[in-house]
Amino acid sequence: MSAATATFPEAVFLRRSDDTGYGFFFYGEEDFLHAADSFARPILKSFSGEPVPGQPDPIDHLKVAIATFIGQAFDRAVPAEVGAEGVSRAIAACVRTTFHGAVPRVIVVERRDGHLAVRPGIEFLRHPGHPLAVVVDADAHGGEARFFTSVEKYGEIGESEPTARCWLPQIVYRLYAKTPSVIAGRPAVDRATGKHNVTCRGLTFGIKAPLEERSV
Repeated sequence: MSAATATFPEAVFLRRSDDTGYGFFFYGEEDFLHAADSFARPILKSFSGEPVPGQPDPIDHLKVAIATFIGQAFDRAVPAEVGAEGVSRAIAACVRTTFHGAVPRVIVVERRDGHLAVRPGIEFLRHPGHPLAVVVDADAHGGEARFFTSVEKYGEIGESEPTARCWLPQIVYRLYAKTPSVIAGRPAVDRATGKHNVTCRGLTFGIKAPLEERSV
């Protein structure tokens, strides 16, 4: 299994034009297929049976459902009860219907001219020393993400005041001098002391990448 391709995507990023979005992580082929099937199976089943002349095939109905659901994620219209985990299942189904055979280890889903564009996320395999994406790893398959097009943009956000929607990049910036291209973090509570903290992990996708703490 190469650093560029695999049997499942380790990370899929839904990236909006304003550099916000989602980051989704799958931990194995079985996990990925289960996520894809949990979205696709009910739709395919509802349109199964004898073909109706002039009607689309079930797979075409599935593709419409995928595009509609992911479009809601781009428009920030996903119901709160669905959350990032629900979006991750549509994303998994999208990847499965897009790639046949080898799958890129990192995939980016973007919107171009009103249409979904799904491509290999080659840039995330290069590890420039700062994060290209910081993901609040809140749900089973990931959570909200902030993307950075340059080290300058990362520094600008990292040095800014945290907000309710953007707080993890500032913590990562304070803690680490160098990082892999993707950092996922989540709030945690120390059971012994009751204090709140954040646990972070870097994703390297099988390629050597630095993770160096910042000196005080």
